[in-house]
Amino acid sequence: MSIDVLKQEITRHEEEAFTLNYQIANDPELSGEEYRACKRYVHLCRVLGMEVTEQFANEPTAFKAVVCRAEKPVMKIALLAEYDALPGVGHGCGHSANGAMSFLAAAALQHMDIPVDIDLIGTPDEELHGGKVGMCEQDVFKAYDLALMIHVSPNKTTSNSHFLALDDYRIAFHGQTAHAASEPWNGRNALNGAVLAMHAIDMLRQHVRPETRIGVYMVHGGTASNIIPDYAELECCIRHTERAYLDTVVANIMKCFEGASIATNTTYDVKQVGYKFDNMIWNHTATKAVEDVLDEMNIPYQNTLDCGSSDIGNVSHQCPALHLHLAMGTTACPEHSVEIANMVKSPAITHTIRQGAEIIGRLVLKLASDNALRQQIKTEFLQEMQS
Repeated sequence: MSIDVLKQEITRHEEEAFTLNYQIANDPELSGEEYRACKRYVHLCRVLGMEVTEQFANEPTAFKAVVCRAEKPVMKIALLAEYDALPGVGHGCGHSANGAMSFLAAAALQHMDIPVDIDLIGTPDEELHGGKVGMCEQDVFKAYDLALMIHVSPNKTTSNSHFLALDDYRIAFHGQTAHAASEPWNGRNALNGAVLAMHAIDMLRQHVRPETRIGVYMVHGGTASNIIPDYAELECCIRHTERAYLDTVVANIMKCFEGASIATNTTYDVKQVGYKFDNMIWNHTATKAVEDVLDEMNIPYQNTLDCGSSDIGNVSHQCPALHLHLAMGTTACPEHSVEIANMVKSPAITHTIRQGAEIIGRLVLKLASDNALRQQIKTEFLQEMQS
């Protein structure tokens, strides 16, 4: 099938995708609570005749839509759609547009008679717990030869993402209250335990690799200056480019909490926040194929640097995965900001959604027609998993 047919199909369905983006952008729902957004996707997919599974992988706001099935498929592709928002800023990460691009690509490819099986998977809760990780725990993506999505960016386009492995924890220290002036000796200061742990972690920073990132903040530190606090709480987020090394750093950080507890005569407990995110396995062959598409479309792109973390990193350990960033404009602004939330509500976002759908569509057509490329992507993935 030709690129011209793809463009015609995109044009035919673009208004549905634009409306979907605006509805979700103007009605933000937090991670794991995206009930209205999910219903909008399910309704649109069913109107197009797709078979839809709701509460996919036992996640209340997830879905899977069967976009197309070939008589003799040469590969199976998952198009991923995100639609959760951020507290306080709405769609400051642009997920309303991310998902709309995947939906528009799915709608355009649905009847193009290509030898590829395609599913559209709604993947909620990326920002908080990592809904894709729950799917990975059920081996969902082992059934696919490629999973991909496009994420909007203020002003930078990249062909893939170097996501870091991530662990996030809440640590609560427990002590004993006492009057801070009349009988402090009867108290056990939970805040001292938390502060000492923070200092220990700062000292540990000298002895970790440069790619490691450790972020700590005080969630709760007491209620009054004349009361020895019996409760203090930290959140600690640790990242690295590789899961194996990250696990060793986490083990040392846990010793910081233990040591601080012993030194201050307090107790502590640790609770994991969300799932563990794995690092993104980089598939050079698939990434080069994306770059070829960007070149064909005359879209300038930059080299990808290490960035934050995302649950698609876990997906990349089950099948080759791609996570592009697509510039919405030329003006820089912070990620997770009101500025981005406003950009996905603006009329200009329609160009980005249309462009993103075409990138996905062109890549699928390229893969469908090039057996050597498909095999090279698969071989590279298998080699990486065995290394």
